[in-house]
Parts: sequence; C-alpha cells; structure tokens
Amino acid sequence: MITANASYFDAWAGPGCNNRLERYSACGCTNVGASQHGGYSFAYQGQTAAAYNTANCQGVAHTRFSGSVQDCSGFGWNSFFIQC
Repeated sequence: MITANASYFDAWAGPGCNNRLERYSACGCTNVGASQHGGYSFAYQGQTAAAYNTANCQGVAHTRFSGSVQDCSGFGWNSFFIQC
C-alpha cells in the first residue's frame, strides 16, 4: 500500500466530527468504514481526491476534492480515491 505524502481523508463515527476517527491516506481506492459516516474532513496537500457512493470506487465519482474541506454532518460515500 502506498501512502499519500500529505493529503488525507478523515471520517468520524459521529454524531458530527466526534467520537472514533479513521484516517484514510493510501493512494488509490479505500472503502470507508460502515460506522464512519458522522462527519468528514479532507486535508489537501497536493493530491486530489474523489468520493464515491459505491464501494470500491465503482461508477462515477459523486464529489471531487481539490482543496481542503470539512463537513460535520453525515455523508453517504462508501469509498474514497486519492490520486497519487
């Protein structure tokens, strides 16, 4: 597994950006844990990313990230792809 030098996606169990945090920093596709949909942040450090409603980054990306962002409400993405 290759890890991105900087960009990463954090997902919290919730509610909101609280409780258990999982950090996703691997290059390529990673499935988001089923219990990690309370809130999220993406720290952009040079690698862009995309979020998918499906597992294994199948189909068309729902949301693309080219800058840092945080949203402490629930989200429905099931996988996340960091372009390295």
